[in-house]
Amino acid sequence: MPQVTPLSDKAKPARLPWFTLVACALAVGVWFVPGSFDALAYDRTKILGGQLWRVITGHWVHFTASHLAWNLVVLIPSGVWLEKRDRCAARATLLISPLAISIALLAFAPSLGIYAGISGVASGVLVALTVHGLRTEPRARWLWLAVLALFAAKVAVESLRNHPLNPELTAQAIQSVPLAHLVGAVVGAGAVLLRRHSNPPL
Repeated sequence: MPQVTPLSDKAKPARLPWFTLVACALAVGVWFVPGSFDALAYDRTKILGGQLWRVITGHWVHFTASHLAWNLVVLIPSGVWLEKRDRCAARATLLISPLAISIALLAFAPSLGIYAGISGVASGVLVALTVHGLRTEPRARWLWLAVLALFAAKVAVESLRNHPLNPELTAQAIQSVPLAHLVGAVVGAGAVLLRRHSNPPL
């Protein structure tokens, strides 16, 4: 006679990483709204003139479709993976890094007039995922260290070259802003390191 497995003994379904998916959907949706870039992009002059919403919304608008696509290539997988492993760290990074990046740009990049894109936030999520992996997966330590080293090398090279490593974005005259990536990385690392306990993988 077949046995019926109690519901409590069955594997729980993985929770949907909705926070990451909503953040990415917003970036895609905003792209299709006419005039959204002019109304929402980080614009130093307009922010200092009182349009404070731009310190947040500037990260969700993009210069070109490929600019958006390449950022999502990083943010979607790393964000989904991180949110399934440590929801609090993922959501803290997504919420805090936009404001932290904009404040840093206002304070330390006075010559930067216009900034747009979610790459700094994506950098934060990627680094948060890497730090989480280093803390929870000692057997895969070298893999996570390699990811962290590649990220650091990318930021260093872009700092020296003053344009993205991606030739497609360089051809579109999109300037790299390493400060945004560094601040995002600090927020992401802090979101993991400041937590005593991380949520187990689901």
